[in-house]
Amino acid sequence: MRRRALFREIIAATWAARVPSALIVIVAGMMCFTAIVTVGRSAAAAREVAARLEQAGARRMSVTDGGGLGLINARTVAAVQSLSTVETADALGAPFDATNGIVGPGGQRVPVWPVLGGDVSRVVNLVWGRAPRRGEALVSVDVLDQLRLSAPVGYLTAVNDDAQYPIVGVYRARPVFEDLNTGAVLAPIEPVVGRELRVVVTGVASASNTVSAVLSILAPPPEAQGIYVDAPTVLADTARDINTQLAGTGRALLLLILAAGGFFVAAVVLADVLVRRRDLGRRRTLGVSRADLIGLVAGRAILTATVGSLIGCIAGWTMNQSIGSETPIDFTVGVGVLAVVSAGMAVLGPAWYAARLDPVAVMRTP
Repeated sequence: MRRRALFREIIAATWAARVPSALIVIVAGMMCFTAIVTVGRSAAAAREVAARLEQAGARRMSVTDGGGLGLINARTVAAVQSLSTVETADALGAPFDATNGIVGPGGQRVPVWPVLGGDVSRVVNLVWGRAPRRGEALVSVDVLDQLRLSAPVGYLTAVNDDAQYPIVGVYRARPVFEDLNTGAVLAPIEPVVGRELRVVVTGVASASNTVSAVLSILAPPPEAQGIYVDAPTVLADTARDINTQLAGTGRALLLLILAAGGFFVAAVVLADVLVRRRDLGRRRTLGVSRADLIGLVAGRAILTATVGSLIGCIAGWTMNQSIGSETPIDFTVGVGVLAVVSAGMAVLGPAWYAARLDPVAVMRTP
């Protein structure tokens, strides 16, 4: 039988057997709908966890030289910036307290962080005023009122040595430097010894390797004291475990749904074969080959399963979207394809049984 003729027969037989066809549509649709609203939510949750872990704050690592050994300097910072697993690397000097110089020593104290290299634009975003030159400072938006300032004017006076630093602008801190919003930053006149190196890695999975590489660049002496490392290595391991568990649970549930759906599709097709065996036997007596008969039975199931999968995927995806669980499109399409493949594999047994029926026996009048 030609393919076009076989396809016409599949459509005609599907329309003639409305009840079995409707049952397969329902089963396939429920397979896809159930998989998407359950496993699909797990996939969306896993993607959301991965997205949160890729935010700059979650990828931050820091190395603090509390002993003032001079390990963090322009040379080592440049070497860390050149690493392929590092997105950004910047260093801060030891903070000191300062007050509004116009108010005097009794004014509110705020911390001031010297920025290694003087390029404060790498750690803060200027929102008012101009970029500082050597010996000038920026204050955070959050501390303007504390310093009794209405504009970036005046100067800061260091509490420890009475040094004065003109205020030339106002800023908001960049990601991983949010703690700088509690004070001010300074472009130092002279090179300062770095106290803290803050690094943003390209991904949490590369955190462990980056820690080793950074420490090899800083090369602290074995007996050094006051070297503290804060890295997202534990977070990376936890994220990996969570994703593995979510993937394993989702995979098992999806296989269970597909197996159950395939079983019901096979049961519906087998029942239809038993009910319509005289019609199938008549086709065999008219010269239809066994291969064409298998194609007819399987084609009917695949056609109706495709319709049901399309309906179920659209319904499940729409429901997840309405409750704020954004299911990936590729996952939704994959579920629909798997449902059709599962239905096609499930009907091979009943289709083979229909093709092996003896046309003389099924056509014999009792």
